Amino acid sequence: MPTRRLSPRETRARLAAIGIARRRGGAFAFEDDAARIGYDFHAHRQHQLLYAMSGVARLQTAASQFLLPPQRAAWIPARTPHATDLNGAQVLSIYFEHATLPRDDVRVFDVPALVREMLLYARRWPLERMKVRDREAATFFRALLLVLADVVKQRSVYALPRARSELTARASDWVLSNLAQATLARAARHAGASARTLRRHFSAETGLAFRVFVNQARVQRAVELLSATSKSIVEVALEVGFQSQSAFTQAFRRGTGLTPRAFRKAPARAISSAPPAREAAGRRSRK
Repeated sequence: MPTRRLSPRETRARLAAIGIARRRGGAFAFEDDAARIGYDFHAHRQHQLLYAMSGVARLQTAASQFLLPPQRAAWIPARTPHATDLNGAQVLSIYFEHATLPRDDVRVFDVPALVREMLLYARRWPLERMKVRDREAATFFRALLLVLADVVKQRSVYALPRARSELTARASDWVLSNLAQATLARAARHAGASARTLRRHFSAETGLAFRVFVNQARVQRAVELLSATSKSIVEVALEVGFQSQSAFTQAFRRGTGLTPRAFRKAPARAISSAPPAREAAGRRSRK
């Protein structure tokens, strides 16, 4: 089933219906049940931690586009305009009214086992339960922020810069749709410019050399294919434009810190053994 992209008006209406903006004080968890929805650009008053429990989501800001593979999370500072495409992913968001972290930009990072379990545990405090201040919840979310302070310092390997000019946008869009055939000469021809002109514009606008952009885009696409399909590593390598498995493995390890095989075998549990929030809530109410 394809993703349904909401218009700006539909995005505002859905977020208003959920009630995230109305909640003031403290932190809470929210599991989005609309896995096949794409939200247009919007911003939250709170800081948002967006965690992909399973599946691969995408995130955009004015300056960058991010891949959010399973068992990774994105830190989105308050009032940062962003668009999200859940693309069938099962996601969990934690919203923080107050937070001080050493990052003031959007960051996608690997989630270690401790943080993963804490995020899943946070489902005990969903939006609908946070009517009054909960001392236990406040203590828990403060502890989560302390742990996150170190985790978000990781170098983001899941981000690609967005183009600012029409010329560079045409070239980068073509590259992303034709990774296996992407060369500077072909991208320049598609964009209607010389290779020299495109190289200069690309570097000035994205901060990356053209070949570096292509390589990062190939690794990102490979991450998505390894996460969401059963294609072999050789098939993935060829599909994204690497001529040999060894070249693919080297580039993938340089980008993610793991070999393709190790990445695919990494823990991908979507559900913890922890009870769902409503069951935990029921037990707490009987105390």
